[in-house]
Parts: sequence; structure tokens; C-alpha cells
Amino acid sequence: MKSKIRSFIKKYPTLEKYVFLLKNGSSKTLKIIKGENNRLIINSSAILKNCTFDIVGNSNEIIIHESCVFNNTTFFIRGNSNKIHIDTHVQFNRGGSIWIEDANCEASIGAHSTFEDVHIAVTEPHSKITIGTDCMFAYDIDIRSGDSHSIIDATTNKRINYAQNVIIGNHVWVASHVSILKGVTIGNNSVIATRSVVTKSFETDNNLIGGMPAKIIKEQINWDRKRIYEK
Repeated sequence: MKSKIRSFIKKYPTLEKYVFLLKNGSSKTLKIIKGENNRLIINSSAILKNCTFDIVGNSNEIIIHESCVFNNTTFFIRGNSNKIHIDTHVQFNRGGSIWIEDANCEASIGAHSTFEDVHIAVTEPHSKITIGTDCMFAYDIDIRSGDSHSIIDATTNKRINYAQNVIIGNHVWVASHVSILKGVTIGNNSVIATRSVVTKSFETDNNLIGGMPAKIIKEQINWDRKRIYEK
């Protein structure tokens, strides 16, 4: 009976929003926006509880589409012409942050992806973090396009650690305590095991990835959000 009621409620985003607020208390959203031509576009069906929008700069844009849920989440931008795009039915259930610094950076999350507690950091001009559809992220996860500070070659006196884009494909499961670092691409239908540190790309699909540094543990796998028991 309860599952039927939940299914019915999910068909109507506005009803789902009010049921959530009745169960969890009123929604408190703090908006600190300084600068010119900043746009914050949030669909009316989105649920935001104890979230913070902290923006300093010009011409930045945050778009949150319908039926998204954000709990204790911080949207932080420092710089100009940056974008955060959240597709439909995305959930940050426990908390987390989407953090952007510098100019022309972008964070994009595909529809139906879920997060427990994840820090997404896009730093340095023109860098991106792209997460596909129907991904599942646990807690204490760090995803970053750059190192935030410079490493200098002592011989040439030139910097050697510029930011690089991060691309996570569709239907990827990232377990707890994982770090995904700059320049990494993860293929579709993959799983990243607990406490992995991913420093290089695994572009082919259907891999189980794990270790410090991460490597392919098993190929030709897939995963499901449901617990499947054989009879």
C-alpha cells in the first residue's frame, strides 16, 4: 500500500514537494548573490532544504530543472560566466557542494542521478565536470577538475598541473570515500569501488574499477539499484 501511495505522489511534482515539506519541516534557502547579470533559475517543483547559493561575480547561471531534491547543499561560485546545470529528478539527499572558481567553468548533472554527500569542484578557466544520467553516488566523494594550487617544474619554472575536464558517463555507481581527479573519463555502466583514487581514464563501458590508484578489476559488468536475489 505504501509503495502505491509513493508512486502516486511521484506522478505529481508539486504534491511531492508539499509531502516532503510536511515530513521534513520548512525549506530554508540562503541566497548571497553579488555582481551583475547573475541568473538563478529554479523550477517550482524543485525541493530545496537548508541550501545556500553563494555567488560573487558577473554573468553566472544556475539552472535546476523539475522534481530535483537538494538537502544541505551549497552552490558556490567565484568568478564570471560560469554555469551549473542540473537536469530533472536529480537528488542530493544528505548534503554536498558544487564549487566553481574562475571563469567560463561548467558543472553539469544528468537526469535521475542521485548523490548522498559529494563535493564537486570545478576550478580554472574553461574547465568542466560532466556527470551523465542515472548515476548513483554515495558519500564522502570528491570530484575535481583541478588541484586548486600550482605545481612548478623546478627545471623549467613552468606550471605542470593545469586543470583538465572530468567526464562521468551514464549509469555509473561511485561508492563511498572515492576521489576522482582531473582529466578522468569514466565509461557508461561502470562501478567505482569504495576508497578508490581515480587518476586516469577508463573510457570503455561496463568496468568494475578500484584501488589506489584505480585500475580495472573486472570487465563486462553492470549494476542495478535494486537488490536482486536469485530464487
